[in-house]
Amino acid sequence: MFKIAQIACKLTQNHRIFYPIVQKTVLKQFILQRVRLENLRSPFNSKPKLLKINWNPLVSFKVTFALSILTWLGFNKADEEKDSELIMTLKRAVLCTQREQFETAEQMLHLALRIAQQQQDYQGILYCYDLMANLAFNTYDLDKAEKLFVNVLQLLLGDGTSEDDLKVIHISLKLARICQLKANIERADLGYRWCLEKIEHQRKVNEDSEILYGVINDWYAQYLLDVGDLPKALVHLNEAYKVCTETQGLKNEKSMLLLNDLGITSFRAEDYEAAEKYLREALALGNQLEDKTHLGVIHANLGLILLQKGVINEAEKLCNTGRKLDF
Repeated sequence: MFKIAQIACKLTQNHRIFYPIVQKTVLKQFILQRVRLENLRSPFNSKPKLLKINWNPLVSFKVTFALSILTWLGFNKADEEKDSELIMTLKRAVLCTQREQFETAEQMLHLALRIAQQQQDYQGILYCYDLMANLAFNTYDLDKAEKLFVNVLQLLLGDGTSEDDLKVIHISLKLARICQLKANIERADLGYRWCLEKIEHQRKVNEDSEILYGVINDWYAQYLLDVGDLPKALVHLNEAYKVCTETQGLKNEKSMLLLNDLGITSFRAEDYEAAEKYLREALALGNQLEDKTHLGVIHANLGLILLQKGVINEAEKLCNTGRKLDF
């Protein structure tokens, strides 16, 4: 019993925590009384809190939304393969971003923008602004990202692009996320619902629109979790998971992460059976993946659910395994 409490105390110091796992007073009461959590009668009684795997908005979008933005914004395959100064500079900027060399990436993008402006290359200018916006988004420079995304949106709409176009919906989704991160809840909610409305009638047009539909549901669910609307969050998480499995198959990291989120949300909704089910599925899936990066978090989450249910021995094993794998 004491070992589990020690593990939980160590987990609370980890940067992956979504909510504090257990209040210290709860842990103290738990250890002193040596009884199962569901039998506690202390006024300090509280549920343990689960871990949420770190979520980077830009990386998440890259994982789930497998589109070439170059092609999306008007470049074709031949353009991408050209060794022109503009294309090569853009490729270097993307490479620097992937390597997290953000200052160098920004310098390369400003250079690319000057080249595009000198060549009066509309698509090049558009793509430079889009990459700059994503870079600011990825580094959480939210004010800058918002201004740049608005610029891209204005360029697209000014060129006659329809509001129903995937490019417009995609950028609007990012603007909604920025509003959420800036705690502008009303605008964020309007933005997410607008994106859902626009994508709904065309979600089956092609795989790109179907994937975007899944991403919107995923991001909207994260927003709903933030504002505490658990029933709606579960609906949209389930929809995102369904789309993910349909478009990318069952065995992929994104499916595992969504199962983890479903487990967390079910736990917060006090549906412990569903929470355990989702986390066991996530664990089974994670064991089949080559990348074990997030497996420790899932072990810990399942362990804490079982701890809540009073399954002490298995909970202790899972929490210990989680600590060894990820902490």
